[in-house]
Amino acid sequence: MDAVTEVSAEVAKETDKPEAVEVAEEVHDQVAEKVVAQVLETVQQQVAEAVQDQAEALQKKVEEIVMEKVAETVQKKAEEVQQQTEQRTEEKKDVL
Repeated sequence: MDAVTEVSAEVAKETDKPEAVEVAEEVHDQVAEKVVAQVLETVQQQVAEAVQDQAEALQKKVEEIVMEKVAETVQKKAEEVQQQTEQRTEEKKDVL
């Protein structure tokens, strides 16, 4: 589309009509602004999606790490309780 407006601007210049040249240049500028705006919007959208994807991936990783730590803590506590139970059982056997 940009090439079309450039060609029309060149044709208008060759016809030696100042009004046509001005109109063609104005159209070219407007088209260029719209193209730039669309490109910026697309890039912003893609960046936002990429950031969202990364945030979700990080959240999942954090959740995994937290769950692993919780599981380790529960396992350690279970082992401590098991040891205490075994010690009490041994003490009771000794008393009897």
